[in-house]
Amino acid sequence: MSSLLEPITIGGKIPLRNRIVMGSMTRNRCLDNKPGSAQIKYYTDRAKSGTGLIVTEGTFVDWTGCDWPNTPFLITQDHADAWKKVTDAVHDVGGKIFFQAWHAGRCQHEEMPIMKAKGGKVLAPSAIKAEGGKYRYLPGVPGHTANLEAIVDIQAVIDTYRRACKLAKSAGFDGVEFLAQGGYLPQQFLNSRANHRIDEYGGSVENRCRFTLEVVDAMTQVLEGPEYICVKINPTDYLNDSVVQFGEMKETYTYLITELVKRKVGIINLGRRGAETNAGGEYFGLVRPHEYPLPRGYDPILDFGKLVKFPGSLTLLMANHDYTVEEADGLIGAGQLDMITFSRAFICNPDVVSRIMHGIPLAHNDRGSTVYYGPGKTLDEDYNDWPAASA
Repeated sequence: MSSLLEPITIGGKIPLRNRIVMGSMTRNRCLDNKPGSAQIKYYTDRAKSGTGLIVTEGTFVDWTGCDWPNTPFLITQDHADAWKKVTDAVHDVGGKIFFQAWHAGRCQHEEMPIMKAKGGKVLAPSAIKAEGGKYRYLPGVPGHTANLEAIVDIQAVIDTYRRACKLAKSAGFDGVEFLAQGGYLPQQFLNSRANHRIDEYGGSVENRCRFTLEVVDAMTQVLEGPEYICVKINPTDYLNDSVVQFGEMKETYTYLITELVKRKVGIINLGRRGAETNAGGEYFGLVRPHEYPLPRGYDPILDFGKLVKFPGSLTLLMANHDYTVEEADGLIGAGQLDMITFSRAFICNPDVVSRIMHGIPLAHNDRGSTVYYGPGKTLDEDYNDWPAASA
């Protein structure tokens, strides 16, 4: 696995030990919406085994009524101070760590406790309800709310990302991953089914991409360079009512990726969820809607990768979604990828990189899917109680 283990530098400024990235995973264990001792151990254990880069769990940039309780925020200095303890611990063992900036947009419910406490409103590009959704902690298990408002002051929303990036700098993060997939706010702007605006942020491909690109520009200004930014996108996504027809997807992401590369962002993290090759394309029990077919065997990484990987490009290409170690090593060795994200493997393998280095097979989760989203009886249960292998 020599290709995976080669060092790499992001934008000429952020050196990494290898090309293996621990991807963002929501784990629901920040009881006061801040990381604590459990998170310090969780991230440090994975950094000390040699992980090239860690991306934190999705961290909200605004008060959000999503069905993910006990998720972290980065809105106040108090939040930043809590994250500083995590970044210091990761750096002490030679690791690098990015903060993931998350805004849920229309995928919220105003009856969630934090929204009621903060008096927040569910904002979206247009007042169009997202289909589906499940709010386990509200009576009646409603879906995503229909009580939402079209954003009037877009710059104020962009300012929430700008504020979060300033706090991320004070917290000692090495960079920021901008979450622009999963059906959340940035992808809602990209999607003509969610975005019916008639101003400069809706209609044409260029207009629908404007919000995402303006957030990137704001982040670049705060972070003092585009190389500190990773943009996470998934053209074939279908979570949270994000799916679109193939033609729109191709046109939108061709333009968006081209513009991101022009801006010299450090990394584009490209996902292939929704284009799975297994029968039915199932993911966590969800199936791609049959009204939105893809060409047989379609792989968005191979399709869009060439827009990132070309002579003179300063942007690195990273991919995610259920790659095997062997598959990832081959793609990097062939020059089709620069880096790879493994996510769920890190849940039950705090020592992913060490196992790969020593040829030790990765352990499999034998405790069931309930381990993903805690907490259990304690914060550490199914979180910090997975054993490392003996080399």
